[in-house]
Amino acid sequence: MKTLIIALWIILFIYLAYLFYSFITYKLLIKKLKKIPFPYENILLKIPQYQKLPKDLQTKIKYSILLFIKTKQFVGVGVEVNDEIKVNIAFFGCLIVINKNECYDNLKYIYVYPHTILLNRTQNNGGIFNKQEFLIAGEAVGDSVIIAWNEAKREIFHLKNHNVIIHEFTHELDFESGDVNGIPNLKKSDYYEWINIIGNNYKEFKNKIINHKKLEKYALIDKYGSTNKAEFFAVLSEMFWTKPQTLKKHFPDIYKEFVKFFNFDSYKIFKN
Repeated sequence: MKTLIIALWIILFIYLAYLFYSFITYKLLIKKLKKIPFPYENILLKIPQYQKLPKDLQTKIKYSILLFIKTKQFVGVGVEVNDEIKVNIAFFGCLIVINKNECYDNLKYIYVYPHTILLNRTQNNGGIFNKQEFLIAGEAVGDSVIIAWNEAKREIFHLKNHNVIIHEFTHELDFESGDVNGIPNLKKSDYYEWINIIGNNYKEFKNKIINHKKLEKYALIDKYGSTNKAEFFAVLSEMFWTKPQTLKKHFPDIYKEFVKFFNFDSYKIFKN
């Protein structure tokens, strides 16, 4: 018993030492990056959202981008990952957490494909299993994000309700709560309102689609958002960052919840 206790204390000490080392290393990296002249200004200036950011947030996101590129491994699958790809993906990944002071600690790899990806998956429909093919523009799986660059690039420069980078990185935020269910890490005081407001809107949206009812204002939301609560959260996040005026006008209660969660009022900065 005594040996076991000593062993547990040693393990705890090693773990705490590792955390301390990681923290110091992280702080030193940030300090180093802030001394480096930002080398990708010409790429950022082409991004509409970057152009609208106030100067202080432009400066802030530059260091976030450098940190993101330094700490994540980009892997090209049938495409050469150049600076344009890295910076654009890093920008939108960092944008949605710009006031949350984080950099996706659990995320390690960004896989970039040239075009949409064909996936084969087995679906369980009431105990009946069948294989189906899916075309996807991106996917998030905890330690990895997959992005189809042709889709991402088109959405970056042609602002609509869609942005696959924002969509997949929203899933990454969802992962951080331990369960991908459309409920990210929230303050305890915010849980009830989030579940009530986001949950009820999801139920209403899904009910209208299933029962072929008139969608009314829900027609503004991509129908893919009715798949499950996680996709509803991701699809609405795309609207929050690309078409905030639409979300605020037609779903003010949802918009308010997103402002609290992202700690960012996108309408003030990105409204058209």
